[in-house]
Amino acid sequence: MKTTIAMFFGGFFCLLGYLQNTWADEDTDDPVRNGVHKSQLLMHPVRTVEYWRPAEQKPTRQIRVGPAPPELIEFLHLDNAFQGYSERPVPASQDSKLISDVEAAMASLPRAIKRIAERRLLYIALVRDLGGGTGAMDAVADTDGSAAGGFIVLDEGALNRTANAWASWREGSAFRPAVNWDIEVHIETPKNDNRVNAIRYILLHELGHVVDVVLGVTPIGGGNTQNIGDNGFYKLSWTDPMPSQSTPLPGDTVHSRFDAEWPDREALAFYVFDASQFDITGSQTIYGWLRGTNFPTLYAATSSADDFAESFVNYVHVVLDKRPFEVRLRTGKQSEFLLGSCWDSPVCASKRATMQRLILRAEILQ
Repeated sequence: MKTTIAMFFGGFFCLLGYLQNTWADEDTDDPVRNGVHKSQLLMHPVRTVEYWRPAEQKPTRQIRVGPAPPELIEFLHLDNAFQGYSERPVPASQDSKLISDVEAAMASLPRAIKRIAERRLLYIALVRDLGGGTGAMDAVADTDGSAAGGFIVLDEGALNRTANAWASWREGSAFRPAVNWDIEVHIETPKNDNRVNAIRYILLHELGHVVDVVLGVTPIGGGNTQNIGDNGFYKLSWTDPMPSQSTPLPGDTVHSRFDAEWPDREALAFYVFDASQFDITGSQTIYGWLRGTNFPTLYAATSSADDFAESFVNYVHVVLDKRPFEVRLRTGKQSEFLLGSCWDSPVCASKRATMQRLILRAEILQ
């Protein structure tokens, strides 16, 4: 995920990388960063359902995949500038092999998940030099201001790895590297370790964010106090939203229910490599803490929104599809177990039941 995700803000969905709290010298009504007004992002045409589904266009259940259109490229440039990313995304080439691999990944999803995508995923856009990660999702507002769904952006440059290589690269990005120390993640058997299944896992994570948006599961995903309580996911791992506001702004401090055991969890970040506050040589301690929580992956511990997206992808991958998931630490010729699936353990029983219920709710949405 590109840093963070969209959130519901004042009746409109916020930008691709969510807005951090305003800087001290900003106009809080319409902050300007690096020459870009927040309102340029909030009101951009690509964040409206009319852009993706014109009124004269006949409704279709087909999920469209292709290079990012010019208006989306414009939006991504504005978003990157606002967030301080130096990258200037460009449309991916009309690579029929890449497009067919994305389509194959979508076609392989369980029926219930494909039904969600057919109703709520408006476009899968391919770019180069996205910045900030492998992919991203932003929410799209319907004509009445409610959540119509979302679009996904994938970085072509990150899609040149097999499933296990990509998962290992992402996991390792949370740590400062050291010679002869590597984190290996196995999400596919050797027979199925290919690019299509890497794309599949990435798309499932982003689809988790789409479900978050349409159901309002987390504060950053757009949930209000009522939705968050009704959905029941948030309180399994996170403290109550801050009492001063029903929907905390991104950047507010929100603690997990397990922070007493790992007080510097909030410093955890992915795609940072050398800039990480955590050295790979201390990763055993971190995964030891993780195994005592109901976070299914390390990425899930970074925020409530990524907790839901990671729970979604890992539940579909492991429980529905019965595919492998294991994280190991390799030091020289030695290999040490760090993490496996939590879905059959008592610590994840409530989260498993909640994921099953929320996927069913999302599946029957029109």
